Amino acid sequence: MSAAATCPFDHHALGDEVSIRRSYDRLRAEGVVRSPEHGGFYVLSRHADVMAALRDPATFVSGRGTRIPAIGEDKAIPLDYDPPRHSGYRALFTDRISPETVRDMTPGLTALVGELLDAFLARGGGEWVAEVGLALPLKVLEHLVGFSAETVSRFRVITEESWRDIASMPLDEARSGMRELVRQEVARHRGTRPQDYITQLLDREIDGRPITDDEIERTLMTFAIAGHETTMNASGWLLHLYAGDPRSQARIRADPSLIPQYVEEALRFGTPVQTLGRYTTRDVDVDGVTIPAGSRVLLVYAAANHDPARFDHADEFDVDRSAAGHLTFGFGRHQCAGALLARTELRLLLEKLVTLPAIVPAGEADLGGLMGGTHHGPRSLPLRFATDPAEGARDPHREEATPTLVRSSSTTEVLELDLDRCSGYGNCVFAAPALFDLDLGSNVAVLVKDTWDEGERAAVAAAVGDCPAHALRLRDREHRA
Repeated sequence: MSAAATCPFDHHALGDEVSIRRSYDRLRAEGVVRSPEHGGFYVLSRHADVMAALRDPATFVSGRGTRIPAIGEDKAIPLDYDPPRHSGYRALFTDRISPETVRDMTPGLTALVGELLDAFLARGGGEWVAEVGLALPLKVLEHLVGFSAETVSRFRVITEESWRDIASMPLDEARSGMRELVRQEVARHRGTRPQDYITQLLDREIDGRPITDDEIERTLMTFAIAGHETTMNASGWLLHLYAGDPRSQARIRADPSLIPQYVEEALRFGTPVQTLGRYTTRDVDVDGVTIPAGSRVLLVYAAANHDPARFDHADEFDVDRSAAGHLTFGFGRHQCAGALLARTELRLLLEKLVTLPAIVPAGEADLGGLMGGTHHGPRSLPLRFATDPAEGARDPHREEATPTLVRSSSTTEVLELDLDRCSGYGNCVFAAPALFDLDLGSNVAVLVKDTWDEGERAAVAAAVGDCPAHALRLRDREHRA
């Protein structure tokens, strides 16, 4: 076994999408690395390595804190705990966000999504993040937990303040504003005893003893922060992809049965929670590198979700892929307790959107950088509804396409025709359909042929070279399932 290469990676310094993607590409190329930042920590970025750590929670523990740097002894419930205490704390969430609860909530969620999107349509569009992406989870928290509308209206500003401070001070100090807010809610509930989750929480027992005020407050802080941050960012990525890729939008509008896999691919591609930390309890070998006991280890879920060793053409959004195995919600005992609720909200958003006019960008999106070294999603996403039906099918302002291929296991040669670039609607190749089996992808036409003779190959090569829009590309020897 060898020592890890040194790489000066700092997840708190990734300020834009370009630097994020480039950093993750470099990390995957290096393998297991050690960063000297924040007192030193190891970084796992390949899908197989991250999954190996998640499958071994006895070695890669959470009870010493999941933030890097870990300043002080403050802990978030249930994220920063291991069994046996983790089980009792996690139940505080899973009991409230059970599959039965989500099923019972679905009619109300459907109505809420409808109200928000109908209002968005009436305005002709607007700023998605503020008007829908944030508004939806905040409304859900009112119903799910029992926070007042006045309280949830302050969550976003206070959360952003905590992300700015979390790398330089203890957790409790960074979240002091949120703790004061939930304390006020606890006091209100003790005085009025409304029939909701917070009131039930006041009477809970953990391991046969009454829950403490500190545990109540930490539980509610997790609901307040995770309950809006992840869904807001996930829906921002979903709409950024939906509005920015008119051909895949047209596909799911024509075939809504694709919505669940569209949601999963958007979750993989965007990865709202991009990193979390662990602490090693023993020396452990990962991909030929020994990580010593007592080390901080950063798991980079977003880099793993873009690992080409796990996902073909991983940096392309492909509604036809199976995104099974993505790590957006983690894996194992610390898998996100609200995953089903988040998926349901995203699915309902798309189910409503496909019944409305096509939606397109109304300006430049601000994808921002990592918040608190962990969270990532559009900070600003101006959208509008298309007034011309043809506008939603093709974006004339799109300068660079992100082709998606539809492949079969028998394919040995594929020719891509990028319809966003093409100025002749593919007439150069569609004129000879006998040469190809045509399969229409989400934003390219893929012309597939198992074998080629020399004349066919020469004709294709000439077409690729002669295309004035550079819309044709030949890929050799692709074997994808």
